[in-house]
Amino acid sequence: LAIVFLAALGSTLISATIGATTLVVSHAIAEARFLGAWSVWSAGDAMGILVVAPFLLTLRTIREHPIPRGWKVLEAIALGAVLVGISFLILVTDLPILFLLLPVLGWAAWRFQQPGAAPAALVVSLFATWAAVERQGLFAGLTLSEEMFTLQAFNATVALTSFFFAAIVGERLRARRALEEAAADLEERVDLRTTELSIVNERLAESQELSHLGSWDWDVATGVVNWSLEMYRIHGLPPDAPITFERVVDFAVPEDRARIQANVARAVEERREVIPDIEYRIVRDDGSMRTLYGKARAIPSTDGSVMRMVGTVQDVTERRELEREQRIADTLQRSLLPEQLPDLVGMSFAARYVPAEEGSAAGGDWYDVIELPDGGVALVIGDVAGHGTEAASVMGQVRMAVRAFSLEGHPARVVVGRVHDLLRSLYEGEQMVTMLYLVVDPTTWEATMVNAGHPASLLLDAAGGATYLASPIGLPLGLNWSLPYEESIALLRPGATLVLFTDGLIDRRDIAIEEGLERLRAVAMDSVGLDIDDLCGVLLVDLVPANASDDVAILAARLDPVQERLSLHIPADPAKLRSVRRNIARWLSGHDVSKQDADDIILASSEACANSIEHAYGPGEGSVDIEAEVDDGEITIVVRDTGRWRAARNGDRGRGLPLIETCMDSCVFTRGNEGTELRMTRRVPRLTSG
Repeated sequence: LAIVFLAALGSTLISATIGATTLVVSHAIAEARFLGAWSVWSAGDAMGILVVAPFLLTLRTIREHPIPRGWKVLEAIALGAVLVGISFLILVTDLPILFLLLPVLGWAAWRFQQPGAAPAALVVSLFATWAAVERQGLFAGLTLSEEMFTLQAFNATVALTSFFFAAIVGERLRARRALEEAAADLEERVDLRTTELSIVNERLAESQELSHLGSWDWDVATGVVNWSLEMYRIHGLPPDAPITFERVVDFAVPEDRARIQANVARAVEERREVIPDIEYRIVRDDGSMRTLYGKARAIPSTDGSVMRMVGTVQDVTERRELEREQRIADTLQRSLLPEQLPDLVGMSFAARYVPAEEGSAAGGDWYDVIELPDGGVALVIGDVAGHGTEAASVMGQVRMAVRAFSLEGHPARVVVGRVHDLLRSLYEGEQMVTMLYLVVDPTTWEATMVNAGHPASLLLDAAGGATYLASPIGLPLGLNWSLPYEESIALLRPGATLVLFTDGLIDRRDIAIEEGLERLRAVAMDSVGLDIDDLCGVLLVDLVPANASDDVAILAARLDPVQERLSLHIPADPAKLRSVRRNIARWLSGHDVSKQDADDIILASSEACANSIEHAYGPGEGSVDIEAEVDDGEITIVVRDTGRWRAARNGDRGRGLPLIETCMDSCVFTRGNEGTELRMTRRVPRLTSG
């Protein structure tokens, strides 16, 4: 306003001076009338600048202001009437009542802002100009210069007063609008934040429900307990159920309740912020039991005492059940696998079984080595579809069935066919098992194979070559079909190694099955010179990732070249005599001993071992050592024990030594304090040593 006032005053003075001077210089007026002309000129300019110009400018901004409606129109009409009346009254009367104009100007500015103040100032100025022309009221008896000065001062006062009121009101309205906009913006932000918080709370509730994780808060002083919705679900309560600390503790089984109370009491008494995690069980109102895992901490007050406790509770019932099921399945699976592989002459074995990563259910991978009645050795590996206790149970049934049918002396294809028929009858085609059944004849080194949907075995030769043994691949066992299984035969060589495996060794999500087979072949070729047990270890380390999702079983068999010396160590158990006979038969076969000579040597050796078991030890005691050697066409068998021989129980016994002497060329029987030794020899005409 100060700038406007100074600018208006300065421009008016300059304009009036230039105009009046121009009139005098041009002789339009006499010099004596200069002051009067100057006064009229300045008064006109001042009215134009202070009154008319603001009114015209207001007309340009009229659209920015709301048009009066309803009662506001009546108020505008009333204001106009009062303004005209007051203006006429104060300008035509001699009474000092100019102050009556101020409330009216304030009314116009307050209620209608600039659009009301500018016209009001213009109306008053028009009336003042009329009064000055007519020399009415306060203009009566004044000279022209006095009239112009008074008119100019009056118009300036009216205009500035109106504009001052309008500016104050406008500033107040702008402040109110800014406050309203800020409030609206704040409300919008609050609504947005509230919506975001609601979304976060909903997501938190969903996350807690998915993870079975609830949160709680306990005010120790007031006893108020606040639960999240998941806490109510975990405890099987409706969301409006009243909750107290005592009721929460009562959910726990008695043996766990004492631990919870002790943890809380210790935290309160010792002012501990850290509260030990605890796993405990609760019994719901419906009688169901749940296993929970709780975490909590204490929040101290300013004096250090425990003010609040907060924490979380997670329902881990399903997790513990899965872990329990996996432990049972893993224990069952491991219990059904061979505790140890047989110790056979001419063949050595190694195996590995690795369950899937922790958290996965146990699978149905298995393997077995079976000594057959005809002296052959069956290598078996298989994989039951699925995981868990059911797969482990089926695996046990299949393994026992394979062993039973094998020991009955059936051909390989018959064994596999009977296992298939058994599975189909038990599970009606709902269970599937892949299996590779491979029989090795240690006298001819022939391998007879039957493949029921399983990966082929890998054959490593002593020179470092590696090939997969090709054979017809039949459908997996247990499906509803009745096609016969086919056999295939491969000729093996001494020093070769057979590797049987389940698909967990080669099948990975990130590579194709063909690439997995090639990786196995490459690693095996690089490790062919290793001990057979080390070979299995290298295959696992190089091929099985730490986070494997499937079980892995490996069975390796190496065909050892025949040795000039044979050493056996057996427990004093008659059931082990069969193994002794088979091992000696394989050793003799490796030296090309005729069947007749081999039968006599095997009979004599078996009888010698039987005598040591029967006479030297009591039930379950001691062991027997058997050593065999070939030297210059002569076979020497030594049977040794460390017991003290007992006499025969009846007269029918004691015929073993004559039988041995009949079968062998010489027998030397030696007894001493350290045990008994029987040394037997026999020359064989068709012997090739080494």
